[in-house]
Amino acid sequence: MIEPISDLSAGTIGFRVTGELTDADYAEVLAPALKAAASSGEVRLLLVGVEGFDLGSLKARFEAARKDPELDLGHSKDWRRVGVVAEANFFIRRLFPGLAKVIPVEVKLFDPKDEAQARFWVAG
Repeated sequence: MIEPISDLSAGTIGFRVTGELTDADYAEVLAPALKAAASSGEVRLLLVGVEGFDLGSLKARFEAARKDPELDLGHSKDWRRVGVVAEANFFIRRLFPGLAKVIPVEVKLFDPKDEAQARFWVAG
């Protein structure tokens, strides 16, 4: 399940994700929001995982986003930052840089206690 976060800095879009980020979540909520943000300028995205969020489910969605010609992730200079706030064990934290390379955008993983820092970083 994915829900928009409304209290973010101007120019930043964000979502709270519960459980797995599904194909339907991507197609019906995330992709349209990313397309709208990309068409209006710099894209800064915050994803906050809660209640059983599957950090591994991001890889497939990032790959879908990277291949989406309307988002132009491979070439657009309008993409700035993606911040991910989620519980992650040592193994996932070690693998995250590889996951982040799927898209040529600055991506950073934050611990849930650091959500305020993530919001500041994404907006920066």
